Amino acid sequence: MKFTTAEYYNRGTKLRRDLTNKTFVHQLLRDKTLGGQHIGLPTQHAILTSPEQITDEVLGERVALKFAHGWSAKGVMLLERIGEHQYFDHMSLRERSLDNIRRSQQAILAKFPKKKAAWIVEDFLQGAQPGGVPYDYKFYMFQDQIGVVAQIDRNSSPLRAVMLDGNLKPLTLGRDYWTGRNDTQLTVPLVPRSAVMLSRWAIELAKMTDAPFSRIDLYDTVDGPYFGEFTFSTGAEIKGRVTYSRAIDDHLDELFNEAQRELNGETVTPRDTFSTALQTLEPEVIAAQPVMDLQQYQRYAYYLHNQGSLGGYRLAQAQQALVEHGAEETINRYVVDAHHAARRSARRLGAPPSNRVTQQAKRVYRKVSKLLPV
Repeated sequence: MKFTTAEYYNRGTKLRRDLTNKTFVHQLLRDKTLGGQHIGLPTQHAILTSPEQITDEVLGERVALKFAHGWSAKGVMLLERIGEHQYFDHMSLRERSLDNIRRSQQAILAKFPKKKAAWIVEDFLQGAQPGGVPYDYKFYMFQDQIGVVAQIDRNSSPLRAVMLDGNLKPLTLGRDYWTGRNDTQLTVPLVPRSAVMLSRWAIELAKMTDAPFSRIDLYDTVDGPYFGEFTFSTGAEIKGRVTYSRAIDDHLDELFNEAQRELNGETVTPRDTFSTALQTLEPEVIAAQPVMDLQQYQRYAYYLHNQGSLGGYRLAQAQQALVEHGAEETINRYVVDAHHAARRSARRLGAPPSNRVTQQAKRVYRKVSKLLPV
């Protein structure tokens, strides 16, 4: 937290400053491959320097409009045309006129007085998970180790989120972590369809940095992994919207110290983790791993999303079946186990309160009722 707080107020190195520049990063990643495959990069249709340049012609039918220097989704609009000069913003779940879009972006610029005026108009991606807005999988990376992953679903308001561990299994709210504000809802974890390639990309991208900690934001789209952004400071933790248990904090500190030692050229004993297993395979082997049929994944994921634990069971079955089509067994087992963990999480979320909890609630209600005036 000392590192990420320092990065929040003053980016530490030129490389980190460059990597948080979305235009620079797109140019940098355009030629980078993993096992012969490129990571998806949303096509940038225009770079604007004034809100007045936001026009119907520039926005087209369906685009993502982003303030180039924002963070925590500030200034992001996912726009779909619904009429003349009228758009539906999937990000805020409201209709916006063209004038409203311009005024709102001008207000965003005012919140970043030291930043240059710049907006990016790019593709509005289609996610593999339920909803019009693709899920954001934020990988908290410690060089080549995944610490935790934040799964963000912006298809509702407040947004839905859940934290996963480095093996993509859900952490428990109220035991492993806490949310400090009522601006998020707990949701069912959904293991990405492209979990193997998505996670390996997170590792490869983190190793491009000179930092012991980085957050790599990725999207699991219908066309596979897509890049979001590099972040070296995490606003949710810095501002107390998310806090962790002592055990999780200690674990992340250990990963941070090991990553720092790696950067210093020291030898670190590999951990027995999904991250380590992914790196035992050549990039070409990782890239060749089969993935679930898209429609099959979407059907089961939709069921699980609505707290139907059977959907998680079917996802685990379908993932296990990929071994027959060439999936590497050890890597695939991590993903199968993550689907089963998601299934158990959905069952807990969908379960009615236990009799003990109900009885306790009734006792509290009776005591409070006696204190209230008739």
